[in-house]
Amino acid sequence: MLSTPPHRKTSIRYVLALIALRKPARAIFNQGTIQIMMRGTNAVIASPEISWDIGSAYDLFISLWVIHRPDNFGLRPSWAAGVRSRLPLPLREVMEESQKFLYIPLNWIHNLPDPKNAQTVLDSLKALSPEDRLPSLTINGSENPETNAFYEFLISLEVKQRLTAQIEQRIMDYHTSIRSRGLPKGLAQAVFSAWSDRKSFGENYYNALDTYVQNFFLEEETRITPALEQSLAEAQALSNEQDFLSLIEKLSAGVRIDWSSDADRVILAPSFWAAPLIFLDSQHALPRIIVYGKRPIGTSLVPGEQVPEELLNGLKAMADPTRLRILKFLIQESWTPSELAKALRLRPPTVIHHLNILRLAGFVLVTISANAERRYAARTDGILDTARHIHSFLLEN
Repeated sequence: MLSTPPHRKTSIRYVLALIALRKPARAIFNQGTIQIMMRGTNAVIASPEISWDIGSAYDLFISLWVIHRPDNFGLRPSWAAGVRSRLPLPLREVMEESQKFLYIPLNWIHNLPDPKNAQTVLDSLKALSPEDRLPSLTINGSENPETNAFYEFLISLEVKQRLTAQIEQRIMDYHTSIRSRGLPKGLAQAVFSAWSDRKSFGENYYNALDTYVQNFFLEEETRITPALEQSLAEAQALSNEQDFLSLIEKLSAGVRIDWSSDADRVILAPSFWAAPLIFLDSQHALPRIIVYGKRPIGTSLVPGEQVPEELLNGLKAMADPTRLRILKFLIQESWTPSELAKALRLRPPTVIHHLNILRLAGFVLVTISANAERRYAARTDGILDTARHIHSFLLEN
């Protein structure tokens, strides 16, 4: 029997995922209510309203995120570098610098006119003055005073001539507060360079994005659009059979997200490139958007791969004694990375690295609390799926 830290928290049976909106709740489908059991107390919370969205525009920005962080998505770095090399060096550098601080603009994408594809993104950005492009992609409708104060600070950088220690500290403090992982090198300088000359950044970023679309994404868009439509149809059918919490856990391959009890609406959108992960806006952004990664079984991110990536990810996750030890702990109950690090006598970054690989394989269930704390437990369905993938690949036609 594995030992349990004395400060363990009582687990929540079901954890809801959303942010509060100011609109009254109304049901789009009949799910009844969700019951949460916490320390012997029953709390009944109505299921949120679900709206659906679809568009390859989400994948345009997510693909840029992925090719600049291939290791986080189990993607071959050499292939990702090959995609990035399709941009001329000056534009490639513009895109690489922007990826240090520019997140996926989920709210901006959601508000695009149909069809939400790459051309719509380019047309919408082109219609903006160059100096307005960066704020449009960054400011996400948050009602959080600290976030809005930081946006005002960024706008004020337009008149600044150099990156002072005070400005650098303000930038680093904010990004430290919103990121669960380490900050990229040169973050403060990249932020300052973009916001102190928004016009130049807007022009250069648009040119880089346009070149990326023409040289790579237009062809990719044709490939992934049928899969997006299939994923949306399957998710909508699933929503009629499962409660909201089960639906999110199924679509995300093992994520539970804590949310405020007065939340009443969420927008769900599929992404080919995000699989098997999900993308969320900050918890203060309105409306709350969840982009869930989903690809058809046997379909790899890299075209032409012979071995299914879900099989490769599963075998990679198992081929390490430390990850097997972690799974042994997680089968017993949920742990935070810091708790696991103490129990295994490993550095927290090492544990997080292994947890990320297990997450890519679908071997763990991660619960994200309102304060961004992550608790991990074993997801036995994912482990059994890998056994089935081995049997299918080796023994079936």
